[in-house]
Amino acid sequence: MTEFDINLVMGKLKSKREIFVSEADFQLELAWVIKEQYKDAMIRLEYRPYFNPSMHIDILVIINDCWIPIELKYKTKGCTNKMGSEVFVLKNHGAKDINCYLYLKDLQRVESIKDTAPEFLEGYTIFLTNDLTYTKKPVKSECIYKEFSIEDGIIKQGTLDWSENTGDGTKKNCEEPIVLKGNYPIKWQEYCVVDDSNTGRFVYAVNKIE
Repeated sequence: MTEFDINLVMGKLKSKREIFVSEADFQLELAWVIKEQYKDAMIRLEYRPYFNPSMHIDILVIINDCWIPIELKYKTKGCTNKMGSEVFVLKNHGAKDINCYLYLKDLQRVESIKDTAPEFLEGYTIFLTNDLTYTKKPVKSECIYKEFSIEDGIIKQGTLDWSENTGDGTKKNCEEPIVLKGNYPIKWQEYCVVDDSNTGRFVYAVNKIE
């Protein structure tokens, strides 16, 4: 079995691309780098597993019939950057509470694949952003998404839920608690610095499910 090295892959990616137009752009470039690094691997985007056709795996890497599912989040602070001759206009995603929830839901999803698919070898979740507030504690100690915070250094485990006073509109389509079987330390790493503005530094977090 060829050992899969996500840190090597991310290093190759950031030497190739600093900014992505969208999450789909990030997904495509990451898949491309994986294929360049692991030439015998099969790569599938938005893969629908046989045991749950309603599920879509962002990237499925198949090496020697073993599965490595990867789920991605690319949430940006609005800005415009020129890289060479190309201009990137990044969307302002906001909704930090929901995006934190969705990242943890990605972890839960990969755990469910592990529990269901005998082909599962290991899995990963990746969050890339230029919004550095994700790396910090919530400003309010009793904020509604406190249990979903993905601040640097925190460990996510067990059952995570919204605070009792969270409005229905805030958590629409994200009502269910997140339940994690493993322990997942959140460690943010620098991806790149494109300028000295408050939107010019990109960081990422990776979690491994095994």
